Amino acid sequence: MLPPAIHHFIGDAVLQRDPIGESPCAVHSFRRANELYFLKTSPAVYASTTYSVLREAAVLQWLSGKVNVPEVVLTAQDERQEYMITRAVPGVPLAQRLSTELFQTALRQLQSIAIADCPFDASAAVRLRELAFLVSQGLIDQDYDLEAWPGLTTPQDLLAHLHATVPQEDLVFSHGDLGDSNIFVTDKDELYFIDLGRGGKADRWLDIAFIHRNLREDLSTKAATQFLKNLDRPDSPSRRQFFEQLDELF
Repeated sequence: MLPPAIHHFIGDAVLQRDPIGESPCAVHSFRRANELYFLKTSPAVYASTTYSVLREAAVLQWLSGKVNVPEVVLTAQDERQEYMITRAVPGVPLAQRLSTELFQTALRQLQSIAIADCPFDASAAVRLRELAFLVSQGLIDQDYDLEAWPGLTTPQDLLAHLHATVPQEDLVFSHGDLGDSNIFVTDKDELYFIDLGRGGKADRWLDIAFIHRNLREDLSTKAATQFLKNLDRPDSPSRRQFFEQLDELF
């Protein structure tokens, strides 16, 4: 049963499950007065993590007016779940128009956000505490693959390795999960960012690592290399690897 405010807003609309995404959050779309909305829920056990949809709602509200993000219409929570309703953004996923140029624009927009008053900490220390909790509760992604990193065979191995290799951080505003399904682009090349539960102050190489991996796996190694060459700083492979490793169990 949905909380009264959520139920009242949805009314008789049909909820359609969105199969895209790998997080424990459930996403359903629905239409109200010919507009498209999304209902996103996260189980209560994740309330202290970056999977929390109430955290995501707060990040979206803070970002409003700084970059293009979904409008938060309504939030609620009960003993079982957290709930968030957002209005759909225009455009299509960047996956349909994948390019190094659009990724560079996305990165520039996010890293240009002033963080002096940003209340969201997504630093390595915070994420490692979160990961330790998920590991202890058996809540990690069971499809993890550590073969790329010799010597790391268990989640505990990876967690210990991450603690031993935390880089010195250069904090900027970070999306935290910057991939081609979490950026929408309009026919006028306007960008919209979604799925910002992990957003906050974090090392600049977190988003760079995700973009590089996305281009490498879904476009070409050449495109990924060109993206790095176009950065305003030398590459830092060890920092990119740290953030790829950090993401493996999420």
